[in-house]
Amino acid sequence: MAKTTKPAAKAKPAAKAKAKTAAKSKAGAKGKGKGKGYSAKDITVLEGLEAVRRRPGMYIGSTGPRGLHHLVYEVVDNSVDEAIAGHAKRVSVTLHPDNSVTVVDDGRGIPVERHPKKRKPAAEVVLTTLHAGGKFGDGGGYKVSGGLHGVGVSVVNALSSVLKLEVWRDGNVWEQRYERGKPRAPLKKGRAVKTTGTTITFTPDQEIFEDIEFDFQTLADRLRETAFLTRGLKVELTDERGGGEKVEFQYKGGIADFVKHLNESKDPLHRKIAFFEGETKDGQVEVALQWNGTYQESIFSFANNINTHEGGTHLSGFRSALTRTLNAVARNRNLLKEKDENLSGEDVREGLTAVVSVKLADPQFEGQTKTKLGNPPIEGLVKEVVNRHLGDFLEENPADARRILTKAVDAARARDAARKARDLTRRKSALENSTLPGKLADCSVKDPRDAELFIVEGDSAGGSAKQGRDRNTQAVLPLRGKIINVEKSRIDKVLANNEIQALITAIGTGVGDEEFRLDDLRYHKVVLMTDADVDGAHIRTLVLTFLYRQMPDLIEQGFVYIAKPPLYKIKQGSREIYVEKESELEEMLLRDKLDQFEVIDAKGKKHKLSARRWKDFNRHFKAFEGWASSLRAEYGHEAIDFVADSHLLESGAKTMPAATKLFKAKDPKDRAYETKLLSSNSKKLVVKGTHRRSGLAREHELPRELFDSTAYKELVEAHAKLVAQVGEPPFMVVLGQAGDKEDREEGAGSFGDLRRAVLELARQGIQLSRFKGLGEMNPEQLRETTMDPASRTLARVRMDDAATADRTFSDLMGDKVEPRKEFIERHARDVRFLDV
Repeated sequence: MAKTTKPAAKAKPAAKAKAKTAAKSKAGAKGKGKGKGYSAKDITVLEGLEAVRRRPGMYIGSTGPRGLHHLVYEVVDNSVDEAIAGHAKRVSVTLHPDNSVTVVDDGRGIPVERHPKKRKPAAEVVLTTLHAGGKFGDGGGYKVSGGLHGVGVSVVNALSSVLKLEVWRDGNVWEQRYERGKPRAPLKKGRAVKTTGTTITFTPDQEIFEDIEFDFQTLADRLRETAFLTRGLKVELTDERGGGEKVEFQYKGGIADFVKHLNESKDPLHRKIAFFEGETKDGQVEVALQWNGTYQESIFSFANNINTHEGGTHLSGFRSALTRTLNAVARNRNLLKEKDENLSGEDVREGLTAVVSVKLADPQFEGQTKTKLGNPPIEGLVKEVVNRHLGDFLEENPADARRILTKAVDAARARDAARKARDLTRRKSALENSTLPGKLADCSVKDPRDAELFIVEGDSAGGSAKQGRDRNTQAVLPLRGKIINVEKSRIDKVLANNEIQALITAIGTGVGDEEFRLDDLRYHKVVLMTDADVDGAHIRTLVLTFLYRQMPDLIEQGFVYIAKPPLYKIKQGSREIYVEKESELEEMLLRDKLDQFEVIDAKGKKHKLSARRWKDFNRHFKAFEGWASSLRAEYGHEAIDFVADSHLLESGAKTMPAATKLFKAKDPKDRAYETKLLSSNSKKLVVKGTHRRSGLAREHELPRELFDSTAYKELVEAHAKLVAQVGEPPFMVVLGQAGDKEDREEGAGSFGDLRRAVLELARQGIQLSRFKGLGEMNPEQLRETTMDPASRTLARVRMDDAATADRTFSDLMGDKVEPRKEFIERHARDVRFLDV
């Protein structure tokens, strides 16, 4: 592609401006010392929600998938606050095919009267002002609230291309529409209603987010947790994007049901789940716990329904009371002799699944992330409740108590035995004259912030990695065979395993409450680099299980990564390019060719493709397919395919009378179907469609509900937007060629065929092969694609939902087969490349 250069004459004004700026800077320097022209005019003030759009990461963490899903959590949290306050019984979330989301609750509804200070409706103030809400005053807002900082729904509004508000309150429906945080019209009073509640529908802004597609399972896991923590609340999640999935969560037992859910893939030591609660002026606490036969603890703490990943005063109070109570009971029952040491916290928590949930009026969290609770009084409340009720539970259930205490005593013995193994694996100081594992090829840099450890499978991969690495900053540790499954093994057996010993020594932190020291971490990037086959995935899972169970802080602090070798190799002539994602493959194929494409529509009109037009086409096509899939699930494939291919959508008919009129008229000859209206009444239309090319005729029933549905109206809108981009099908797609070469062309009968034709033409002349893994690479390729910081892709291992992570590890790596089978069946359709 030719590079455009501006004529020299055009550059003169810019040179003058530069000289002028330099003179100003010089003058400024003569003034007050080192200011260099920095004055009041350089201070930028961002008004309203502009700051949110300029720096979204400050409010939602990122503009990737985590930040995208955070938008839903913020709106849902407001609805849950209504439920906690006793004003709502149901919250429903719906994912629409155009990637918009609707959240509905049956609470009191956001107030709509004029705000005394802002002089506009309170609902508009809440949606357009940071730190505005019913959570800061002493009136009738909220005594207990998760969205304490009051930035939630206003941030969602700022980061949405469109947000629609509907409030049922004061006997009417009130409606308002916003675009990118700004109201497009005043709050409008609508029809009379007897119910109350709030509906918010928002579409994430594609100018802000990398991708606006929500993950159903991610939302389902979070909403399930919300239902567990809000006893009795009914939470619904519906996916209209084609699969038609719908889940409902409602738990009368609250966090006791939560513990039961977490222990489903484990063998409990006692049938009855211990549950107790207490309340004082400082707050209220609920605790549920049950021991199982595994060797890991799974304890989750919450404050005002917020997952406190880093714990805090409520968790330290629970742990302290638990250890004290079990030691007292063990000595009373002579399970611990006078000469024996007390059971440690690790011993009594082995195999324990517990949930600690507190609710308090003024929670003190560490920052907006709210991951650690700091209120001192709540520690005393939790201690008092656990000391009293856990002692009673063990007294009333002597057989259960003996099993629990015997397990803790056995854990203490294993801990003593493991101490020797731990001493072998712990990274010792230079004075102890210890050496690192012999198979570790260490790096020379001393600062752990610059050091990376690549964990690879086998000596052959290790050899290539050692040759391809940067010896200054990159260390390589090959693992021989599959390491021990820590989910099924006690700590003494885990630490006796040679590969585990090598891992612990290389990483340097030690393991366990007493030994683990994050400050001793030798590498700030611990990278799992395994093949993209079954064995590689298994080894990666085993290492991740070990890190999650024995060094969870490495994952929580973001030190663990997975190397992402490329998925495809593109070869064009002597040039080779590696591509990691499907989206990148498409971008690579079309990068230099889009402006050479021309689309000729059914009317002969030519549409020149461009990057912008292609992006808009894909966005509208995704919405079109989503709404069509939703309708197919409801009314069947044949009927909706007929609707899509007939001239119904082209006409823009959105109602049943308009469709009736259309089918009575004569069909355009360029359409795929010749149609005839056989019958019509108030409930349905019966239309005969004869496919012009094949001659195949079918009768289609089109019910009134179809035309009245939101999905159908959105389908018509999406179709109109597609037509605006590329015209009506059928199409001829032409790829223009440089020089004397003949243009390449291909026909396309639909919008989907058009997309496929463009990619097919772009792929011609290119050799494309799927890349299977690290074993196929020589050291130079390995360095270039997977190890070189300038060109590689690393995926950071995150733990957004600790409870879901715990359940997943138990399901996949535990003793029970049934949960594993269910997991495989549930996720089988998500598999894209199966290695058998």
